[in-house]
Amino acid sequence: MTTYHDHLAHQVVKQLGGSNNIIRVSHCTTRLRFQLKRVPIEAIKEIKNLPDVISVIHTGGLFQIVIGTHVEKLYQSILPLLKPQKHTHFSHWMGAIINTITGIFHPLLWLLSAGGILKGFVLLSSNLGWITINSGTYRILFSAADTIFFFLPIFLGYTAAKYFNSNPLFGIAIAGALVHPEITTHVNWLFFQQISGQEVPSENFMGLPILYLNYSTSVIPILFATWFNVRLEQALPKNLSTFLYNWLTPFLCLTITIPITFLVIGPLSTFIANMISSGIVYLYHTSPELAGGVIGAIWQMLVVLGIHWCLVPIMMNNIAIDGYSLIIPLLIPAIFGQVGACLGIFLKTHNNKTRGYAGSAAITALFGVTEPAIYGITLPRKWPFIFGCFSAAIGSSIIASFHVKSYSMGLLSLFSFIQIISPQGIDNTVVVCILATLLTLALSVTLTYFFTPHTHEDAKQIESNASPTLTPPSSLQKQHLQIASPLSGEVVPLSMVNDPTFASEIMGQGVAIRPDSGTLFAPFDGYVASIFKSHHAIGLKSEQGVELLIHIGLDTVKLQGDGFSLLVQTGEKITEGMPLIQFDLDKITHLGFDTTTPIFITNSHDYLEILSTHEAYVKVGDRLLTTL
Repeated sequence: MTTYHDHLAHQVVKQLGGSNNIIRVSHCTTRLRFQLKRVPIEAIKEIKNLPDVISVIHTGGLFQIVIGTHVEKLYQSILPLLKPQKHTHFSHWMGAIINTITGIFHPLLWLLSAGGILKGFVLLSSNLGWITINSGTYRILFSAADTIFFFLPIFLGYTAAKYFNSNPLFGIAIAGALVHPEITTHVNWLFFQQISGQEVPSENFMGLPILYLNYSTSVIPILFATWFNVRLEQALPKNLSTFLYNWLTPFLCLTITIPITFLVIGPLSTFIANMISSGIVYLYHTSPELAGGVIGAIWQMLVVLGIHWCLVPIMMNNIAIDGYSLIIPLLIPAIFGQVGACLGIFLKTHNNKTRGYAGSAAITALFGVTEPAIYGITLPRKWPFIFGCFSAAIGSSIIASFHVKSYSMGLLSLFSFIQIISPQGIDNTVVVCILATLLTLALSVTLTYFFTPHTHEDAKQIESNASPTLTPPSSLQKQHLQIASPLSGEVVPLSMVNDPTFASEIMGQGVAIRPDSGTLFAPFDGYVASIFKSHHAIGLKSEQGVELLIHIGLDTVKLQGDGFSLLVQTGEKITEGMPLIQFDLDKITHLGFDTTTPIFITNSHDYLEILSTHEAYVKVGDRLLTTL
């Protein structure tokens, strides 16, 4: 018998171009995530109008449909409709990898950006003698800037677990073991034993040899470990009791996943990294120009894979034995290639939010932290990343042909030019390195600006900015709207809501209200875009294009409409102050449900900023949110 969700699943698949157009589908707490062969831009409006569809988001290479808390039922109805995909095309695999990496790193972008800028400022202050490395000021600022990078596995453990639909605490636990002081201290001791020529003792885990490695700042091990742990969870019998399941899953994480990470996942990724390093060194001795081009081209790819640290021991060993490294100068253009790509996007895009982030990412990359540039700007758009790598290959090839040397280790950044000054002073190699890097920067900006296709978001922005003199006065204010409070009650920051989906703002920015009355009113003029089947939530759209979702209470979908009276219908026009839903506040509270009502803008990414009221209490009609 066809159910409601089966029927809705058929409609979703049809609007997405059929099962042949769907490569992969997954879901989080409230939304379906699709990887598609072709994004049906023309069908977005139709999908938004489907029953129970709250919003549609197309960003970062993913097509996402916001459904709500019953997304699992729709997901299970969609799966049988999809044909198994034969991933014979390399681009499909690369697209899946890029989407996964982008999804995991996206929540960390601004933190990485801030850390990179602060770290660059600290290094600049140290190099100029403003602060000394033995001062308390240096230690605290450096620790603040470096924490996101040193403990990167812990941050990635959290975001990866969320992306793979697992408990984020499991990802943190795995990463915490990788960077535990007991491990890092022992690794450092082994390193000093090795470089001093002393015997390095071996250890084993239940008879299996252990290869101790430094996992701080690493990427690949924690991603694979988290993925493995999710698969381990999924292998558990489905008929386990809740108590046994809640106890068994963390126990398996600690006793199986973590040891396997140390014994297999970590060493395997390091082995691959060492193979790449050996190949690069051999290539440099065979042909410096070819080696420079290859290293310049693939360095940021190694950064994406998290195995770029494999070259660090080689660089350190070269400086210790020869007094210089030939590899470090080849990496400088790779940094500036991504800087140029970000600047190209900054100049090309008409989207204010993209411009702001591209500018910040470019500055951060100048100080040696390219992750925000890669994961936030260049890699999701693919072509800027390729142009940056191509430009770096040319610059690095020129540098290699002149055998430019670096005489010290340091963070690859704008200050790396200081490292290539020999003890005898500035020579021609320094000038060549600077000119080759500037060539890389100029070429990357040019290629990105002229040959990167416009994204859908940019196209919409360009269209909205075209012919301003012909635009009606009312639509000139599309980006600015004051949203009135639909309820009276205590204002609660969205981050304080006792629901991770709303608190993380993955569905949009806004606030919440603990209502003191049982009537929900229209916050602006517009129309009813969607209504949840259980009448506990409603989607509204203003005349200016603001898409607002109001979710009365937490987990109130379980009431199946009991205590809720709908006063409007989908598609009905509304005016500010018009009653929309009546709900029995006492009954909801008596049944043990939290009445906190999240109110958020689902298309927040269309606006430069969302401002919320600073009042602790609001009445119906008071200003609650403002879009800019």
